[in-house]
Amino acid sequence: MNESGTSDSITLIDIVREAIQKEIDSYNYYYRAASIAVKPTAKRMFLKLAEMEEGHASVLGKQLSDLEAQVHIDKAITSNF
Repeated sequence: MNESGTSDSITLIDIVREAIQKEIDSYNYYYRAASIAVKPTAKRMFLKLAEMEEGHASVLGKQLSDLEAQVHIDKAITSNF
């Protein structure tokens, strides 16, 4: 049984965690690209893309917190039955 109280092999929480990691990886990729870019326009573009990925990770992090909180609420409600 996983942390969501189900026996599914993958949960929504797992998916969101993986998505957050992918956003972080993308941020790092674009940030590194910006650090080696020679042209200022390319550097700005990569930094903007990195910023966008950081924003995505932040939004997903908030969603993850909400999902985890709901799991705890669901467990509390159903544990009395």
